[in-house]
Amino acid sequence: MYEIHPYFTNDGSVGLFSPEADDIYHSTYGALAEAYEKFVLPAELEKYFQNNSQIKVLDICYGIGYNTKSFLNFLLEKNIINFQNKNLKKIKKNNSFKQNNAPIHTDNIKNNKYNAKIYSNNTNYNDKVYSNNISEETQTQNAHERAINSGALYSNNISDRNSVSKVQNNKIFIKAIDTDAKLFYFSPFFRQGLEKDKKYNNIDFNYEKINKLLKGNFEQKYKLKNEVNLFIFKNIIEKLPEIFDDIEFEQILTSKKYSAFFDKEFIALFKLLKNNQSKYAFCTRITTFLHNIYYRYISNRYKIALNALYLNDFVFEPEVEDARTSLINDKNIYNLIFLDAFTPAKCPALWSLEFFKLLFEHLDKDGMILTYSNSAAVRNAMINAGFYVGKIYNPEIDKYTGTIAVKNKSLIKYELSEYDLGLINSRAGIFYRDENLSLANEAIIASHEIEVKNSDKISSSRFIKDFKK
Repeated sequence: MYEIHPYFTNDGSVGLFSPEADDIYHSTYGALAEAYEKFVLPAELEKYFQNNSQIKVLDICYGIGYNTKSFLNFLLEKNIINFQNKNLKKIKKNNSFKQNNAPIHTDNIKNNKYNAKIYSNNTNYNDKVYSNNISEETQTQNAHERAINSGALYSNNISDRNSVSKVQNNKIFIKAIDTDAKLFYFSPFFRQGLEKDKKYNNIDFNYEKINKLLKGNFEQKYKLKNEVNLFIFKNIIEKLPEIFDDIEFEQILTSKKYSAFFDKEFIALFKLLKNNQSKYAFCTRITTFLHNIYYRYISNRYKIALNALYLNDFVFEPEVEDARTSLINDKNIYNLIFLDAFTPAKCPALWSLEFFKLLFEHLDKDGMILTYSNSAAVRNAMINAGFYVGKIYNPEIDKYTGTIAVKNKSLIKYELSEYDLGLINSRAGIFYRDENLSLANEAIIASHEIEVKNSDKISSSRFIKDFKK
């Protein structure tokens, strides 16, 4: 039986523990804070969008989505992307949604939840993925307008789009990969709590370190906008419609045991969608249905978030797959790669020399890979794959908190030190190997242990001792 082990971290965001890996997905000081400070802020997105109008992001080991969510949240906060607010003023002025009692438009379409994915390969990214899909949007718009009496909600028509600030023309493509479909399902449902919510942290796994660290001070430096989870939710139900058939997922989602961790209004929306799924196609008309459901049944707290349903030029593609297999079949070139797998000792398949060679093929010449790992073996694998490698620095705590790999050396702000390079040349820097990108983690670890044992390189402990002298 599938289980989750949630807890509120010290910034209110929910973290998870993995019994299989015997490790945590998220830092106890804050799952959201960690995503911001180790992945989003080092990407220097404001600087990037000064010279670029589109970005492709690869999120490896999506988990419950904090890296993707933080990325979107940051773009919203900095007005790099925004939503069409002008018609919301019309809604407030007319208050027409309260008077609208027309039946939800369905076109009597039977269950189409196993349709082909809208964005299957994204090989023609520049020409097709971001063509704004006018014909599809027009169909959605027409259905939407019929359902809500010709414009009670914003219509998202062409003239409206052209009148919006240029910042909305930025094109965003995010591919998120994880082997666990249920983590995708859960990702939009987790809420961000307050300090008082830590009382619900009944840690039910043997991890004393977590209990100790969770007693730290509460500090909420970052807060997710409602739009982010709503937009993720919309894309999950469109592209992973199997969510409605997963009994285990629904049992956990609606269990009293975990109720403190989930957004009750998202659960209500999920139930409404599931009960009516036979009436609606899950592609072009899902937006219409979501609008109607939210305006009739969901509280005012999330109504502004409906703008997210009409975020222009945005593609979110969740994929349940081994990242190695996914990238072998992927023709995209990415500007930004978040590598957030479990530690190399637990999941070496996503830290091997061969995997970094695969990532090298998928990274833009001015792109970057960001990861929390400071491992000498990881950095050595990156270097041998052809990357320039540097460090991620957090000035607030005056510590190096991760690693950056690039093709363009000028993007490195903090270079590896003499100490870092010394560790790379010790046994600690012996990287993992996965020649055909198909070995199980256990086989990779066993092979690595033999190589380390037979190596004539200096041990890391001896190097550290000599270096200190």
